[in-house]
Amino acid sequence: MIRTFINSFKVSFAESANTFIYFLKRVPFLGKKIPDRLYKETQTKLILGIIREILGVIGSFFGKAIYLGLMIILPSYLMTKDKAQILPKFLHIFFFLSLILGSLMKTIIFDTNNKPAFDMIRLMRTDAREYYLGEILYRRLTEFVYFIIPVILIGMIIGLSPLKALVLILELECFRFAGEWLHLFTYDKTGKILEKKTSFVLISIAAGFALAYALPLAGITIDFNAILFNIFAVLTIFALGILCFMYIWQYKRYTIIAKALLTKENIFDMEDFKGEMSFADVKLDEEKMTKEDLNSRIYEKKQGYEYLNAIFFKRHRRIMVTPVKIRVGIIAAAFLIITGIMLFVPMDKGKFIQQIERCTPVLVFIMYTMSTGERICKAMFYNCDVSLLRYGYYREGKVILSNFTSRLKRVVLLNIIPALVLCMGLIGLILISGSSNHIIPMIPVFLCILCLSCFFSIHHLFMYYVIQPYTAELRVKSPLFKFINGVIYIVSYICLQIKTSSYYFTLGVILVTILYMAAALVLTYRIAPKTFKLK
Repeated sequence: MIRTFINSFKVSFAESANTFIYFLKRVPFLGKKIPDRLYKETQTKLILGIIREILGVIGSFFGKAIYLGLMIILPSYLMTKDKAQILPKFLHIFFFLSLILGSLMKTIIFDTNNKPAFDMIRLMRTDAREYYLGEILYRRLTEFVYFIIPVILIGMIIGLSPLKALVLILELECFRFAGEWLHLFTYDKTGKILEKKTSFVLISIAAGFALAYALPLAGITIDFNAILFNIFAVLTIFALGILCFMYIWQYKRYTIIAKALLTKENIFDMEDFKGEMSFADVKLDEEKMTKEDLNSRIYEKKQGYEYLNAIFFKRHRRIMVTPVKIRVGIIAAAFLIITGIMLFVPMDKGKFIQQIERCTPVLVFIMYTMSTGERICKAMFYNCDVSLLRYGYYREGKVILSNFTSRLKRVVLLNIIPALVLCMGLIGLILISGSSNHIIPMIPVFLCILCLSCFFSIHHLFMYYVIQPYTAELRVKSPLFKFINGVIYIVSYICLQIKTSSYYFTLGVILVTILYMAAALVLTYRIAPKTFKLK
């Protein structure tokens, strides 16, 4: 079993290294210096895999901390009047959410989308029992390590001692073994997979969340401090975990389960399903198309790719316009709420307007979230480019630049609508507050909103053409695309902390937008013919 586990780890390291090398080869300028021979240098790949595994461990610590913070600590804090008494609600929510629901939903043996298990058992002929047992022990050990530090740190704040934190996480792992046993025992006796039973999944999730959150909201909080840390309860849970693990250890039919579950259909159909789901929001509903949508004569005066894009945006206008309408509706609702507050709640309206004048850096994050550019790019790929990219002429520099400029005008026009509505809403608030003299000083803020709308429109379209992250199988497999979008998100978030004059900030935004657009046009013409292709 140990050798099987080590071999599976080596495969995992090699795959991680291949992904990392693939990413490096697609980094502009750097990629040309990365030789293809790295793919066959096993030792180097193992080292790169280990580095990625270490980064994954760090990420897992943060992931558990975020889970505990958002799903357990935050609700406990909000539902507790005496903030010094958060511990009872923390234990209550943690028990039902992690120990019960998590153990029922998170199984290893019956994960039909477990591609590493498919690779090791079906392709590399590894013994199924050895693989599953090694995976279960590894997952339980790593989950214990990932949970223990955040829980101890949180416990120091809410009054849970390190010893009790240790006992709580050990009990969690015992419940995990019990969850694996339940699924295995049910399959062995009935031949049914609980995870595939929709009724079981829905009832478990609904009951888990109701018990975790609804009971405390109703004023009923179970005292798990007296239950989970009672010596008899602790010994019983530990004994239950050991008995369940012994059943899992002695089980003999892992190979039969693997042959039934780890099939190409289960693995790759699920991958295709995920791809379809990721593009479901931009899929054209042909049944809702009208004769007017199919009328192409209204654009007879247009030629070339301007004609193609005019027809495309007309026929897919519902996909493009719906998110714009949603954003306009949100802005309108926010305007009405703020107007009601200003009219009926006593407040210093002058200070309120001054705060609006100083909020220019906040607009970066707001306009980033309001941009529909990425959705439009997905729609263009799924409904148009995935077919046309199969032809060489469609990837020529002049064609790409013509398409890019034609589409850019339309994307900017769509994104400018909610930006204009936001500007009108701000003007309305200024007038309602009786500070009409502040409209002129607010002009830099309005310009900033419009420029940011243009900037994010350019950004998403530029990333689409220069990186083209989507594959023929409708998946996103570009680490660089994800990395750059992550950087943009972080920069937008950091802008929330900037405190500077709206004049200087707006000037900076205008300059960056102009330079970015010029660079986007040049780089799209030069780089996109090599990168804008069907992968």
